[in-house]
Amino acid sequence: MTQTLLVIAGEDSGDLHGAELLRELKARRPELRIIGVGGPRMAPLLDRKLADVKDLAVVGFIEVIKHLPRLNRLFNQILAAAREEGISAALLIDYPGFNLRLAKALRKQLPAVTLHQYVCPQVWAWKKGRIPDLGRTLDTLYCLFDFEPELFRGYPVDARFVGHPLVELVQPECDRDTFFRETGLDPAKPLVALLPGSRMGEIQRLLPPMAALAVRWQTIRPEVQWVLPVAPTLDPAFVRAHLDGAPVTLVQDRTYAARACAQAALVASGTATLETALLGTPFAIVYRLNALTYQMAKRIVKVPFFGLANVVARREVAPELLQDEVNPERLGRELTRLLDPAVARGIRAELGEVRGHLGEPGAAGRVAEDLLGKL
Repeated sequence: MTQTLLVIAGEDSGDLHGAELLRELKARRPELRIIGVGGPRMAPLLDRKLADVKDLAVVGFIEVIKHLPRLNRLFNQILAAAREEGISAALLIDYPGFNLRLAKALRKQLPAVTLHQYVCPQVWAWKKGRIPDLGRTLDTLYCLFDFEPELFRGYPVDARFVGHPLVELVQPECDRDTFFRETGLDPAKPLVALLPGSRMGEIQRLLPPMAALAVRWQTIRPEVQWVLPVAPTLDPAFVRAHLDGAPVTLVQDRTYAARACAQAALVASGTATLETALLGTPFAIVYRLNALTYQMAKRIVKVPFFGLANVVARREVAPELLQDEVNPERLGRELTRLLDPAVARGIRAELGEVRGHLGEPGAAGRVAEDLLGKL
């Protein structure tokens, strides 16, 4: 009898990790039926797509409240599909607020279904109250960082460190010559990569000050070129509308090559900071939330750093510019420092340490083997 696996990814990074894992699952068990929510990378590997990551990609307390009716409708549609398909197991990829609630509902409505979470929620940073819920609700928790399994000691969940999939996934899509030929940029001039995020709200908050800096530097430092790799979850026209005429080259399907070829980058906090660290490009972490969301976050976040690369390194390897610091003047000062060759050499050496905390290649294969053994 064919088994059916429900897979839920709620954002671009989940789509990236999910696609790699689904390929490993299909290679080992081609007859496995996979349904769920994914983005452009996961979609070709899903036998039935229930929704797109764009439908779930909401950030912040206030933003979630605004979109709650739509999220609730999608939640109920997923549960209905799980019952209709007679799923054997659920694989929930990151996106903890939605996925933990879904796991609890599945545990209650379909008690025979096994529940597996890929990517441990950042309970070490905030919402430590979720640890008991995760520890008692899930059957397996696949952890990307080596310090996470210890948090679940004493709970029935099988929490295991599998390593970070980015270690092998983060490779430039093309070589340097090809990148500059495709984009028409000048390889002899400095290049700055802008990564304002993969969600519309992030583009609205972070891209305008980045674009204003690019406009300002047309006079101050006209030799500097700007490139923005557009996340697959975004419409390039939407991104271009927030550039306000800034001299920034948009590229698609070149997110790693753009950073690998750049001398410096401005990167939205999140998985993109780990990717940039692995590529060895000096960067600053930038983030701006709804003011009320930020005040709430400051009260509950329990780690000294906001950026994931710094959390993993256990120290600041990339400067963090938050809220009102995300303005053209402050971004310009930091970028000037990053473009200094002597400073850049020191930063690259520090970024090499981040990789050492992320385990060995083959995370998706290890998860696939373990998961199939439990189906």
